[in-house]
Amino acid sequence: MAVTEAEPVVAHTGRRPIDVAWASLVVLVPAVVALLSRMGTTDLTYHIRAGEDILTTHALPRVDTYTFTVAGQPWLDQQWGAQIVLALGHRYGGFATLAFLQAVLIGVAFWFVYLACRARGASTRTSSFLTVVGFLVASPTLAMRPQLVALPLFAAMMWALASRDTAPRRLYVVPVLAAVCANVHGSFTIFPLVVGLTWLQDALAHRPGSRRLLWLTLITGAATLLNPFGIDAWRYAYDLSTNPIIRDTISEWAPVTVSDVSGLFMVGSALAVVAFLARRGRPVPWMTLLWLAVFFLLAMAAQRAIVWWGMVTPVVLAELLPAGEVRREAARESPAPAITIIAAMSIAVVVLLPWWRPDDLLSQAPPGVTAYVEQHVAPGSKMFVHQPWGSWFEFVTPDRPVFTDSRIEIIPKDIWEDYGQVGFAGADWKAVLEKWRPDVIVAAENWDLIPDLCAPGSGWTRVYTDDDGDVFVPGTGGGC
Repeated sequence: MAVTEAEPVVAHTGRRPIDVAWASLVVLVPAVVALLSRMGTTDLTYHIRAGEDILTTHALPRVDTYTFTVAGQPWLDQQWGAQIVLALGHRYGGFATLAFLQAVLIGVAFWFVYLACRARGASTRTSSFLTVVGFLVASPTLAMRPQLVALPLFAAMMWALASRDTAPRRLYVVPVLAAVCANVHGSFTIFPLVVGLTWLQDALAHRPGSRRLLWLTLITGAATLLNPFGIDAWRYAYDLSTNPIIRDTISEWAPVTVSDVSGLFMVGSALAVVAFLARRGRPVPWMTLLWLAVFFLLAMAAQRAIVWWGMVTPVVLAELLPAGEVRREAARESPAPAITIIAAMSIAVVVLLPWWRPDDLLSQAPPGVTAYVEQHVAPGSKMFVHQPWGSWFEFVTPDRPVFTDSRIEIIPKDIWEDYGQVGFAGADWKAVLEKWRPDVIVAAENWDLIPDLCAPGSGWTRVYTDDDGDVFVPGTGGGC
């Protein structure tokens, strides 16, 4: 029917410019924050080395060759797929490329979260707001490491499940995503859980197609076995998450507290969700509560699981915030505010591109200490290195084995206890050094043991020092 001059113009004539701006924020905000951060080497650089080894030898590592304490011990390298991605990124552009890849992976992941919110019925603005808040909650845990490679896979699964009513064929990709993740990161175990919760939600609501989701749950679980280790990958994930040494010594595996930024964000977001649900004035579906409870408990149990809360909660809440009907005509709305927002954020991304600042991309990579070790420590020397630096020295000096590194799961308790005696100035530090006879000690500047190593008669002489740390070699003592 033709529109006469007297007839009102229909409101739905196009997408509002401000909606485009809202949608762009879910990628641009994470990108800017990621580009502002520095990459820690503790959980990154040994993965790059492993990836390079795989690319060079065309084989997965099966035993440890990085340390002198557990050399030859079995190593189940479940994260080999992510290691290849990281190694290729570093091979073609160095750490600047990896810093840019970090921003891309985070942006893509939260773009899928946004699409999932839209698929569950929330408006563009609401979906953008929920997604950006979810990102901010998760942001302290979004370090460049294999977990980050898994995030777009997880978020894409959330989108496929959220849009199952309008695009059921997307469900076919879920087992594929799970299989890929089983070769990338231990979070593949969450994929069957999410599909199972989706099936339970539809089954209890007697929605058509719920039986298909039950089959999808089983197929997704089976797909995770498509990895070089089979069921042992599940054992690896279970052992890693329940290892008492890891939970007692590694902060990101410890339960959440409000004493750090990630815990503060997590608890604050949980309280905000409770306040929102309490103010709705309507009963909350119990499946909504179950979704929130499952991922709240996961996050509270270990800080590194906060990211799943930050990605799932926006999608869950989106179902409670359906989009209202848009009445404003898009063609009559000024595009200036939208253009200003998008342009400002895009300029920030360009200004922060890592290629402009190649020397300010890493943390836990002491430059002076590294240069001294490379120039003065002979290949083959056994190095007792400050543990957070272990991954870095495995990468930059691969021919000098270290005492421990970031692969907490392959190092037994007694060796961690030995490390603690030296790294934290225990009473038996001399006995530990006599037992292992390292050729060099690379200590961080905050080591309590440094005064003892400097003392006459300690058996160690300091040969290098700067604001980051100290290097000691066997000697008569002194040099301090």
